[in-house]
Amino acid sequence: MHHEPGTTATIPAIEQTPLTRRQRMLVGAAVVSNTVEFFDFFIVGFILSIVAGPWGLTFGESAVILLAGGLGTTLGALFWGRVADRIGRRPAFLWTVVVFSVATGLCAAVPDGAWLLFAFLRVVVGFGVGGLPVVDIPLISEFVPTKHRARLAGLTVVFIPVGLFLGAQASAAWGDDIGWRGLLLLGLIPVLLVFPIRMIVRESPRWLIQQGRDEEARVNVAWYREMDPADVVLPTRDALDVPRTGYREVWAKHRRVLVIATVGSFCFITASASVQAWGPTLLTQLLEITPAQAAQMFVLVSAASLVGRLISSRLADRVGRRAIMMVCGLVGAAFVTTSALAGDVLVAGVSLFYLGVVGAFLFGDGSFGVINTYSAEMFPSNVRATGLGLAYGLGALGKVFGPALLALVSGSSNLITPQATQDAVKPAFLIMAGLLVVGALVYSRAPETKGKTFEQLDAGNSTPAREPVPA
Repeated sequence: MHHEPGTTATIPAIEQTPLTRRQRMLVGAAVVSNTVEFFDFFIVGFILSIVAGPWGLTFGESAVILLAGGLGTTLGALFWGRVADRIGRRPAFLWTVVVFSVATGLCAAVPDGAWLLFAFLRVVVGFGVGGLPVVDIPLISEFVPTKHRARLAGLTVVFIPVGLFLGAQASAAWGDDIGWRGLLLLGLIPVLLVFPIRMIVRESPRWLIQQGRDEEARVNVAWYREMDPADVVLPTRDALDVPRTGYREVWAKHRRVLVIATVGSFCFITASASVQAWGPTLLTQLLEITPAQAAQMFVLVSAASLVGRLISSRLADRVGRRAIMMVCGLVGAAFVTTSALAGDVLVAGVSLFYLGVVGAFLFGDGSFGVINTYSAEMFPSNVRATGLGLAYGLGALGKVFGPALLALVSGSSNLITPQATQDAVKPAFLIMAGLLVVGALVYSRAPETKGKTFEQLDAGNSTPAREPVPA
């Protein structure tokens, strides 16, 4: 059936299900990119354990290297989000992959002992890493049906823990044979992915319409939906043709959702990073086991995070984003509180502290399957990536704030891996539980976006989209 373009405020072709093979390939490209991206990002922890001795690194020098990636992540999220709204999602997506992978490869050429140069390159790696989520989530969200938006966009971050797992496995299996430089050269692999990704990833139709490039938008939608471009109905220009704005205008015009997304992200990121930083050390003390045994126990913690992310991203399309965030925050806080008060209590021979941490990651860390998708949906199309970049970038400062706060509570001068003590567990973990509660309360004030097309959200329409009739 042929439709005259511009006669409706929806894009029926995009709203139709099931997904085509090409739409699934687009989601797959984002998933793979994020997984290998965080392999690059996490590998530094294993590299540092190899070079710290031979390079004679002090604690302060090691701290600078570890913090460099986090600083780069914040800068990258702020930068690439704005770039994606100005020049398009596709080029920004491709360049983030190039930046983080090439910078990781260049780290392999650093002369022995040149820790400042290594730290600088880690900033560049983080700069690319911080950009990919704030670019690919809007890209995926704007190309898939509304009723599956949270699940499909959430998949881009669900498998991030796999990147950490791959880094650990590569270090254990090949570290002795190829050395730290060889491990870093593995980070060049994503560059090879850019070429097939260029063929799979096309520009967002909603971004193209904002630029007045309707025919390109129609062709891209038709390519993904495997249909005749003449049958593609585009939204009316009124819903999307709004002026581009900068950071100052985002604060002036969208302050409420920016504060909600930023504070909410900060609370969840801080709590997650802090519990993860202290968990293994505390297990070694409470159970009197070796660090290697504690690390092995944390495999289940990582699995809980993965399962939690899968569940939250899927349920968000059924029960709503706001409800998921509130449940994740409150139930996660209950588990963190359990760990705070557990001491050396065992339940059926299993540490209650450990069970609390597993539950905290199932819910608290599991919320990351929907956080960034939800943040992106709160902002209108013309500043979607910019707003997400601000919220994610500023919220990611919790990765530094959390461990620093724990160090302050424990009386340690080590801001990266403070020496955990059982006496400090209770106040420190209760603070983290409080942050999760605050995060849940903040999201309780967020607008619900479930079931609404981006055109309805841009227009401030509170009525969920009607189910489209498949072609």
